Amino acid sequence: MVCVPAVSGVFELDDARARQLWNWVLGRQGLADHRKFSSVADIAQASLGLHAARLPSPFATVLARSKTPDVALSIFSSDSRELVTTIRCMRKTLHTLPLPLAAAAHAATLHFRERDALRAITNAGISPRLVLRAVDAISGILVDGPLFHREIEERLTGPRRPVATVRLALKLAWERGSLSYVNDSLGWNREYRMFGLTKALYPELDMTVDRAKATGELVREYFERYGPATLKDVMWWSALSRTAVVTALAESGRDWVEMRTEWCDAPLYMYRDRLAEFEASEQQERVTGLNFLAHEDVALKAYFESRRRYLGALPAQRAFNQIGEVLPTIVQDGQVVGTWSWDVAKRRVTTSIARGYGSAELSREVPRHRERLTEALRAGWVEPLADGPSAIQR
Repeated sequence: MVCVPAVSGVFELDDARARQLWNWVLGRQGLADHRKFSSVADIAQASLGLHAARLPSPFATVLARSKTPDVALSIFSSDSRELVTTIRCMRKTLHTLPLPLAAAAHAATLHFRERDALRAITNAGISPRLVLRAVDAISGILVDGPLFHREIEERLTGPRRPVATVRLALKLAWERGSLSYVNDSLGWNREYRMFGLTKALYPELDMTVDRAKATGELVREYFERYGPATLKDVMWWSALSRTAVVTALAESGRDWVEMRTEWCDAPLYMYRDRLAEFEASEQQERVTGLNFLAHEDVALKAYFESRRRYLGALPAQRAFNQIGEVLPTIVQDGQVVGTWSWDVAKRRVTTSIARGYGSAELSREVPRHRERLTEALRAGWVEPLADGPSAIQR
């Protein structure tokens, strides 16, 4: 059995060189002034999706990578919604992805998400046949367009079909890809959870991609954006097996290099042509300046074993909460130096710089970034509805 990918070279990177490479990787994702993007779809493409398990995350993720705040506001537009879709995929969490990447992420991770949905049906003691009939009924009422999830429940629940059956059917159909989720809210702080037929909402989206093919594509797309990374990094990010990851690397048809850094003891892997691109880059492409990153930002969530690339000597609890989610962070040239949060009562951003990481430059720049972010978040805020739409179920 092949345990590691074949490489055409091994490189030792000192801390300075490794930091330059890390910033170059971040810059390619839009986290540098010279590489900002002008559309939600382009940002989702460059970052391999927007983490969407928390309502503010997609909006804040786009803000950090966009040329203007208007790009983030466009996340609620029909034009953007036609080009990206939100699915449960890597580690069974919600991600907003461009359609081709969504197809690969869906097919590569379907097996363990479908398993969980079927287990829930068994644990509930409900006949699978009744659930499948409910799936058909849901599809029938969605022919005319998407519906709010509570309306689906109300229309299909009856003496012979309890609400639990409808909910399990809705879950199974969504996991299998026949239904798609749409948040029809006009603001980042609210959710209006609707479901529609995938084939109607996204006629070009193929949710039946072969699992092996999709797995290979997903792993290779990960390294395209996030390499150098360790095998455990991509396994943790995707919840795929080591065998699946190594097989994908071997079948990529591209040369790989191995790297050794202070980030971790394990070897990291990267495409040789991407390393060559870095080596040919200008010095200004190897710095990213100050960034305010979202809760569970994809740039940080992409790694596990090699998190020292952005933590350095900073204690993990300064950047992660008690359940392992990365907090909204303040990052200077790839290093986490503090956190930020949204004060709901005052509707403004507050910041906290970690002890020992302050500087005159941060004292000047953080307030400016904080005010810009506050203004942008206020622009995307909507007042709660009277009926109180539910929060995303992670």
